[in-house]
Amino acid sequence: MGADALLFTHYPLLLILVTKAQDLGRTSKLVFRYFQLVQEGIAVDEQHARTFIRRKEDSLIREKIRKHAILFQVGQIITSEMNLGPLFELIMDQTNQVLGSSRSTVFLYDHNKEELWSLVATGMGRDEIRIPADQGIAGWVFRNSLPVIINNAYEDTRFCSEVDKSSGFQTRNILCVPLFNRRKECIGLLQALNRDSGDFSNDDLDILKAMAQYVSVALENSRLFEEVKEYSQRLRESLLNLETLEKIKSQLTKFVPTSVAKLVEQDPDNLSMQKEPADVTILFIDIQGFSTITQGFDQMVVNDMVECHFSKYLECVRRHGGEVNEVAGDGLMVIFKEKEGIHAKEAVLAAMEIIKENEWLNQTYSYPWGRVDLHLGINSGQAWVGSTKMKSLAGERWTYTASGVVTVVAARIGAESEQTRLYIGPGTYSRVQDDFECEPLGERRLKNVKDPISLFWVKGSKRLEQKYEGDCSPY
Repeated sequence: MGADALLFTHYPLLLILVTKAQDLGRTSKLVFRYFQLVQEGIAVDEQHARTFIRRKEDSLIREKIRKHAILFQVGQIITSEMNLGPLFELIMDQTNQVLGSSRSTVFLYDHNKEELWSLVATGMGRDEIRIPADQGIAGWVFRNSLPVIINNAYEDTRFCSEVDKSSGFQTRNILCVPLFNRRKECIGLLQALNRDSGDFSNDDLDILKAMAQYVSVALENSRLFEEVKEYSQRLRESLLNLETLEKIKSQLTKFVPTSVAKLVEQDPDNLSMQKEPADVTILFIDIQGFSTITQGFDQMVVNDMVECHFSKYLECVRRHGGEVNEVAGDGLMVIFKEKEGIHAKEAVLAAMEIIKENEWLNQTYSYPWGRVDLHLGINSGQAWVGSTKMKSLAGERWTYTASGVVTVVAARIGAESEQTRLYIGPGTYSRVQDDFECEPLGERRLKNVKDPISLFWVKGSKRLEQKYEGDCSPY
């Protein structure tokens, strides 16, 4: 509207005077001066009005900027805080600030109890609110997945006043919006109560919807964070279990033949340990006069000697493909079967190296009982190799061994040996006579063996050249 229009609208009498003066053809200078002054005054009033409107618009813009700044801060907080407690307390405080509400609450749905429970509620301290998921304004919003603005709570038939009665709070107006997860499922709601001045508006609803999106993101982030933590914990526990199992395995394999350990590692679920016939060579070793040594000397010294000597013997056995099957105090039972066709030669080579090692140890270390001498016996032939299962009410035990006459004869041949001499039976002699110098000892009757057995003393081999070094002194 122009200045002239404003002038004649607010001063109709002046319009009449001017019109009349014009009709008479006599325009008074005074009248037009007055008109000019009035017109200038109205222009000033119009300018003041425009300034007032602009100020009001500026104030509204500043308020919107303030609210959006708070929303922006909430978004930043969500990306940096994973602990739900402090995070949602801060979000609720910001919600109350931006809406001017007295209280705000995040309700989540409890599937097991079919209730809505307060994850965080300002003004309630640590008290938890629980309401049936089908009651009250909160229940209506949850069931229908729709937002509501209620500016007179007690006049709404959906309103449930039980929480007010229990908390002492007086609800005037309510702003409530649903919370959705990534699958667009309603998982709860965000609620603001009692606007400080006036009623909740659609603008307030838009802001609470934006805040609800932040809350949903925070809940999802927290859920994912907890899943990662749980997964990480399970990984740590699994790694710890693996480390423990590896330690157990490394200890148990010391008591298990190498071939058995390999079979278990290859297919632990389908382990077949049934005895099967196999061509083998059996070596028995034990310390001569061990009972006398054990009874007459300190057990720590005796044990150190056994560990030192047997450690060296074990190196010889492993070099030639043998497996220590049994350890009985002062004795070893070793099975050679992996190198088919030559395991008899490998067994004799291992035994000859053991003889050399034993001599080197006797020369290097001095024991209070004197020298350490061995019984050594070898026999070759067909045996049943595999597991022997022993069951009882207390449990089950498996042993891996080679059973049969060939094993019994090897043990009896070893018992005939003295002063670290290696005796072998006819089954072994027939396989190694071209490689080793053997002296026939004639037939001997062995304990619990029906027929006499021809024995041979292996006196040496040109193939064996071993350098000895180490420190296993028991002192």
